[in-house]
Amino acid sequence: MSSRVRVQLARPLQLAAALLVGTAAAAPTSSPTLPASGTPVLRINEVLTWNTRLAVGAAFPDMVELHNAGPTALDLGGKSLTDDPLLPRKYVFPAGTMIAAGGHLVIYADKDTSGPGLRTGFALDAEGDQVRLHDTPGNGGALLDSVVFGFQIPDFSISRTGSSGETWALTAPTMGAANAAPVPLGGVATVRINEWAGKITFRLDHDLIELFNPSAQPAAIGGVRLTDDVARPTRFVFPALSFMSPTGYLPLYGADFVFGLDGDFEVVTLFGENNEQIDQVTVIKQAPDQSSGRSPDSGSVLANYEIPTPGLPNNTPLPPEYRRLLDKLRITEIMYQPALSGGKSDCEFIELHNTGESPLDLSGVRFTNGLVYTFPQGTTLAGGAYIVVADKRAPFLERYPAAASSLAPGEYNGALDNSGETIALTLPAPWRVHILRFRYEPSWYPTASGAGRSIVIKSIETTQAKDWALRSSWRASTAVNGSPGALDPPQTMTGATCRLSNLSVRTSLEAGQTMIVGVVVSGGWRNILVRAAGPALAGFGLTSAMADPRLELYNGGTRILENDDWPASIAATAASAGAFAFTPGSRDAGFMQGMEGPRSIQVRGTGAGIVLVEAYDTGTGNSPRLINLSARNRVGTGDDILIAGFSLSGSGTKQLVIRAVGPKLAAFGVPGTLADPKLELYSSTGAKIAENDNWAPTLAGAFSMVGAFPLDAGSRDAALITTLTPGSYTVQVKGADGGTGEALIEVYELP
Repeated sequence: MSSRVRVQLARPLQLAAALLVGTAAAAPTSSPTLPASGTPVLRINEVLTWNTRLAVGAAFPDMVELHNAGPTALDLGGKSLTDDPLLPRKYVFPAGTMIAAGGHLVIYADKDTSGPGLRTGFALDAEGDQVRLHDTPGNGGALLDSVVFGFQIPDFSISRTGSSGETWALTAPTMGAANAAPVPLGGVATVRINEWAGKITFRLDHDLIELFNPSAQPAAIGGVRLTDDVARPTRFVFPALSFMSPTGYLPLYGADFVFGLDGDFEVVTLFGENNEQIDQVTVIKQAPDQSSGRSPDSGSVLANYEIPTPGLPNNTPLPPEYRRLLDKLRITEIMYQPALSGGKSDCEFIELHNTGESPLDLSGVRFTNGLVYTFPQGTTLAGGAYIVVADKRAPFLERYPAAASSLAPGEYNGALDNSGETIALTLPAPWRVHILRFRYEPSWYPTASGAGRSIVIKSIETTQAKDWALRSSWRASTAVNGSPGALDPPQTMTGATCRLSNLSVRTSLEAGQTMIVGVVVSGGWRNILVRAAGPALAGFGLTSAMADPRLELYNGGTRILENDDWPASIAATAASAGAFAFTPGSRDAGFMQGMEGPRSIQVRGTGAGIVLVEAYDTGTGNSPRLINLSARNRVGTGDDILIAGFSLSGSGTKQLVIRAVGPKLAAFGVPGTLADPKLELYSSTGAKIAENDNWAPTLAGAFSMVGAFPLDAGSRDAALITTLTPGSYTVQVKGADGGTGEALIEVYELP
């Protein structure tokens, strides 16, 4: 849809200035050719980067032509071609590769190396690239010839022209034969800024500026300038040997033109290489993910477009079936880091769901970021049905035989990044509009990062497409290994379910020593109260308490909050959470902060002493909730051990994984680890409930299930699984052999 309004385009500033002084503005210019760096005997002679007509087998590869201008044949064996100055030998000519005197040799710049002919193994970028020819290493690997070019257009090549091939120009392709003469070009003065979008969240890859060439001839735009500041006309300059197609479109995104657009107000100007203005438009109050543009193309009437049309005529109607794809096709599950199976992690998948009642035609729907896959012609998805695209079909079907009927044809190329990935699901070509575009992060749900869970969208019915980028829209799968091709079982949490609600750690810190406490909140944001009691401990008879503790809260490596002396404003919250009172004006520390996902808390003081650190879940119910608590500090001898208390609230029972980690910490760079930790669990009455010295291998699966890092087989770390009722409990960690060192206590909820 579009809404049309007649507006006055911004007055050309350069022309206005010229009128004031009584002179006429010069015509804007651009560079149609580029002098060659030289004319060696063996030379790069022609380059075709956007090939839709010259078939080689079933493919249409990019092509590079070499020419031997000398009187004798040349052996290319050991010489190399590349598009990267840092990798001069990306493609090495096989021994015995000859080029006849006066002859031409065509090389296919194609990632597919299995086809006929010479294949480089790399393709060229039609939005700007270079080709470099290097001598053999025995001759020093010298650069023999090169050409650098900008934006190219379909089925036109760039070739050496002139009597001795001294000038690069746009030509018709003549691969394997003498080069054609330069093609006639239209003037750059008629090129228009045709469409623009400055408030992009997911429909496109970035802010958009589209140019349109209304001429029936190609336009050279080398040296042309694009800017959002007329005082800085060279903010973006088109590289030499850049062209636009006849009556063609050139969509530029933020990564192309460097500067971003302000969708509320921006003036965008196009200048010739001689700084004479070509065109100018004003961006005003755009709606998110919509564009504005000329209607018709290059006209003086402007319109707003609900769905942008980069690379297409502005008034192109969105096909009804594509509208249904935008409204009803959703990504509902992603397995980006599967649990290992047979030593391999090759069961990645991504699941799509038709949320409507009528079938969807997926023909040509494609993933254009994060992975590469296009649904074949004839692929349909019934109303309410799921379809799964897998990384590797065989291992996927071995793990998920019940999902065979939902598996899409073929496999996707690439791999989902365990460190986070931007996924783009895009309409069929030539539409360059995304159905969904979002990024997932491994910090969202630790159990989905190699511990056997996928991430699953929480609610299809109530979540807009733009909200796919929010962690709060996702959850970890209920089913171990996920549930591809089917609805993931809902998480059945009720307000009465037993849950973790509190952690407290008491320890003695030396001056300059830091204790680290960790919490993980699952299911959304939850207000967590954190306190560090030092002076307040005097009320319990402790004479060696820390005089002035300090708290710092971290999200990853970023400090997001700190407190030295606690604010009295949280006293009421502390009382309602069951925490003992701090004396008004004391130098104890505390804060309350909304948290989601993992957070770490560092505790230190200006001097030595005993400190008590507490973390309270101040909410009610079980979603969101605390699912993991941890504390790390040095374990000494005698009474100088690591002690952590925790509480369970609600009713029923809760199964927990409790670990005391020492030796494994060395793998994370922690010095001086406790060689043989012993774990003991006590009830609030002081009765010992369970203990463990060295963990059992049968617990490894539980570690994966809760998202805990694995322990080394045969290590002396300690761990146990226990089922507890609501109440307060204490975990003690000491050296089983009387040893000392750094240790970590962890308490995890088991699903």
